[in-house]
Amino acid sequence: MSEAVKNLTKAVIEKNETDISDNLQFLLTQKDTNLSTVDLFKDLLKFDNNKSIIKHTAELIAELARIESNREICTDRKLLEDLINLLDNEDADIILQSIRAIGNICYENEKACTNIYLIGTNKILAILKQYGSGDSDTDKIITTKTSGLLVNLFTLNVEVMKVSIQNGLMPIVEDILVKYSKQFDSSEALLTFQISIVNLVENYLDGYNAVFTHSLCKALIDIFKQSEIPEISIPCLEIFYGLCEQEEIKTIFAKEGVCELLVELIEKYKEKFNDEDSRDALRLACDFIVVVATGDDCMNLLYKNGQGLLYKKTLALLESDDKDLLSTGILAIGNFARKDTHCIEMVNDGLSKKLIDMLKKYNTSTKLEDVKVQHALLSVLKNLLIPQQNKAKVIEEGLIEVIYPMIQIDQFFVVFKLLGTFRMAIEGQESTALDILSRKDFIERLVHWCYNSDHLGVRGEVPRLISWLVKSCHSVKPFYLLLEVPDSIKCLVEMISSNHAVMQNEAFYALSLLYVGLSSQNCEDSVNKFNKALINADMVKNLHFILTKYADKMDTPTIENLLALLEYICKSEEIVDHFKKIELHTPLIKLYSNPNILKLDKLDSIKSLLCD
Repeated sequence: MSEAVKNLTKAVIEKNETDISDNLQFLLTQKDTNLSTVDLFKDLLKFDNNKSIIKHTAELIAELARIESNREICTDRKLLEDLINLLDNEDADIILQSIRAIGNICYENEKACTNIYLIGTNKILAILKQYGSGDSDTDKIITTKTSGLLVNLFTLNVEVMKVSIQNGLMPIVEDILVKYSKQFDSSEALLTFQISIVNLVENYLDGYNAVFTHSLCKALIDIFKQSEIPEISIPCLEIFYGLCEQEEIKTIFAKEGVCELLVELIEKYKEKFNDEDSRDALRLACDFIVVVATGDDCMNLLYKNGQGLLYKKTLALLESDDKDLLSTGILAIGNFARKDTHCIEMVNDGLSKKLIDMLKKYNTSTKLEDVKVQHALLSVLKNLLIPQQNKAKVIEEGLIEVIYPMIQIDQFFVVFKLLGTFRMAIEGQESTALDILSRKDFIERLVHWCYNSDHLGVRGEVPRLISWLVKSCHSVKPFYLLLEVPDSIKCLVEMISSNHAVMQNEAFYALSLLYVGLSSQNCEDSVNKFNKALINADMVKNLHFILTKYADKMDTPTIENLLALLEYICKSEEIVDHFKKIELHTPLIKLYSNPNILKLDKLDSIKSLLCD
């Protein structure tokens, strides 16, 4: 024990308040004092008739608790209770020093934070509310220190955070942020703590019916616009990104120009994104820009008939050498390309040609950063191909020649987009569909993906693309090629058991077209080969499943295409025998209870064949 502590102890025993004050003042100059007990402090805090002693005691605890070993000694529940009780005092200096003491004790100290949770946080919140509404310098200092204390508590103890939310934290925080957003230059420390609080509690608000109001959101935006401090800007951005699930708040971001500001900041500091932390911040900003544009209202607000500032800035990002920025520009444009009128304008403005030329630079690369660009470009091109009037023009611009080499890619999230792009391109484009369906290596690759991918989207997209090729090519010639590629028919058969009605219908229709096309050539061998492919694909199992599950729910087009297919293929005794093996007629008769069925006579005929 130091001589100064001994002298203070003696003064306390003798209740000599003058000596107590002198020794406290001296110890405040000895910042490296190591404690062995806090009993002396607990005795000193009982001098409730001497505010000076209480204030200096709390101040001394705050200073000594800066030392880690002292923090452990000060993690005494009774001492913490005494300090919390001092928050009832009317003396602002005592409150300030008590808050400092509690905050320093709780810094990186889980046990102390747990003790505060057990004692309760109501008095801390009351101080935040009371002094947060004041206008004096003392009010601001106490609000700042209390905010820092809450950051320490929330960082280490989720329960403290939850109970604080329940006890009305958010309205207090909102009032403080709204107020001090107008005093940014003189309130950076306070705002840093308050924004950290919001960032910590954001994910817990829904569970306690705590609303993230538009007023709070706008206050954060105002602060973000004024700040060039990473300690404020990055947490703000993290909060904004987390709020993007709410369409109304996403629209506020669009209206308030947050995305445009981010692009300006990126342009300003683009040479400084050269370490992992800064790259993470850049990627967060990029992700935010892309996500905001996913909202329908946001899309229209930011596009502004092709004249929107953000839209033009994202077009400019297409010239960037930075792959993160390039991907952001492409993905943001893809989100603007979710409306037919936008897509038509973009293609007419030459954007599709530019994107195709860009993709040509990356279409055979396997580098991870290039694969991200491939994925982004295909996403946009797929969207641009949706309007019927765009398809022929984009194909003429060289799309197929550029994306065809990409069938060698094995990055399945890219393959998924590639398949969708092919499907959108060939719809109604007879010559293109015929050309692609006539390429054996393409069909083989599709089948490979269907049965060698764990990506559900790829496995669902392959048979859809095959069915659309069959429907769009208007020729029998490539049908023989399909029969030559093992499991190509199986892909279509297995699509029958999809849970999506549109895919069921596409499977029935494509298989019917294949049968009719092959039969029209009077080539019995091809028809027999087709029937055998159906049997080998266990068609009865897929039909039995789909009829058992959906027979009474199918829409009229699906029923019509199903019955047409059954009528065609049941001309084969082998097929009929195959269907009889597991009594397909049993689930088939469920169609009688479906109000959407139009041709009962056809159903009667098929049922009688299967019941013989």
